[in-house]
Amino acid sequence: MKMSIFNSRGLTLIEMLVAMAVGGIILAGGVVVYSDQVQSSKRLSAYSTLQESGRVALDIIERDIRMAGFKGCFSTAEEIENNIAGGGPATFQPQFGVQGWEAPNTANGETIANVGTNTAVVATNSGGWLTTAGNVIDTLNAIPTSDILRVWSAGDQEMVVENIAYGAAPIADVSDSYQVDAGDFYILSDCQQAIILQACAVGTSGANSRLTFSDSCSPGNDTPIPELGDNPSLTRLVGATYIVGKLSNNSRNPPSLFRAEMASNGVIGNPQELVQGVESMQLLYGENLDDDNFRSADVYVTANNVQDWNNVISVRVSLLLQSIDNNLSEGPVPYTFNGVTYDGAGNNPAVADNRLRRVFTRTITLRNRTLGS
Repeated sequence: MKMSIFNSRGLTLIEMLVAMAVGGIILAGGVVVYSDQVQSSKRLSAYSTLQESGRVALDIIERDIRMAGFKGCFSTAEEIENNIAGGGPATFQPQFGVQGWEAPNTANGETIANVGTNTAVVATNSGGWLTTAGNVIDTLNAIPTSDILRVWSAGDQEMVVENIAYGAAPIADVSDSYQVDAGDFYILSDCQQAIILQACAVGTSGANSRLTFSDSCSPGNDTPIPELGDNPSLTRLVGATYIVGKLSNNSRNPPSLFRAEMASNGVIGNPQELVQGVESMQLLYGENLDDDNFRSADVYVTANNVQDWNNVISVRVSLLLQSIDNNLSEGPVPYTFNGVTYDGAGNNPAVADNRLRRVFTRTITLRNRTLGS
C-alpha cells in the first residue's frame, strides 16, 4: 500500500530542542573527559620528567664526588706538590679534593623561598655564601638559595710516560692514542711522589704526543720541575664546580643544575647546563673526626662548619626539582624539603604556585678516602 505524503511527520520544535540539549550535554561531557585526559597526561609526563631529571642529576654529581681527592697511583695522604707558577690562581685549590659553600639561611629546618620565573641569579663572590677559611670561590652566577660544590680529582685515564726529560723546558711523551691538550693540567707521578703541571704545548714525537711543561703559558710552571723515579705516569687533573643557576643568567628561564669545568688558565670556565628544573641543591658533608680505621662519617655538617676538608669522606646531596610548566595541578601541591614542609599555597616564604615538585637525596662516598688513600 502506498503511503500518503500527508501521513508523514517530521520533528516538532520541542523534540528538536530536546535532541540538541541531549547532544550538547554529551558533547560537553566528551570535552570534559578529553580535557581531563590531556591534563592527566601532562601531569604524568611532568612526573616522569621529574623522576628522570632527578636521577640523571644525582648520577652526574655522584661520578665527580666519588672521584674527588683521587690522585692516581699516588695513594698516600700527603699532598701533591703544586708546581704551577705562583701556585696558580687563588681559586686553584686541588689540594682540598672537595670544597663547598653554604647558601645563607638555608640550613636544615630553615625555610627557603622557591625559585620562580622572576628569581635573579647573583655573583658568587658577592652573594654571601659561607665556607671555612682558605676556600676561595669561583666567580659565577648562581641562585642565592642553593649551595655550591667544587671537586678536584685525577681523571680516570692513566697514561704511561714513554719518555721524559727534565730541565728548563721539561717534556713527557705519551702514546698518541691518548687525548691530550695544550693548556690542560696534569698530575705526573711515580706513585711515591706526585706533582701538578700544566702542558704549555702539545706536539708530536714519532708515534707519541709530546707535552712541554715550560713557563711559556699562563699560569705556566715553575722550572725546572722536580725529578721523579722511573716509569712515571700522567693523569689529567679535573676541577669542576656545581651550581644552580639560570640559562644565560636570564631570570625568566627556569632554574637548572650547571657544571663548570676548569679552563686552561686554571680558573673555572663557563658553566654548562646539565638538568633543567633543579630548584635547589642543599649539601651536607660527612666528616671523619676520630680517624678510625673504618673511615666512617661521625657528623654531617654544612660547608661553613667543616673542621678539615681532608677529613670529608662523603657528601649528602639533596635536590629539589620543579616541573617546568605551572598549573599542572588543580591547586598548590605540598612538599617537604630540607626539614621544612611547604603547603604550596604561599603561607611561608615559598610563594604559591601549581608546579609539581619532587625531592631527591643521595649520600655519596669519596671512595678514595674511605679506602685510606
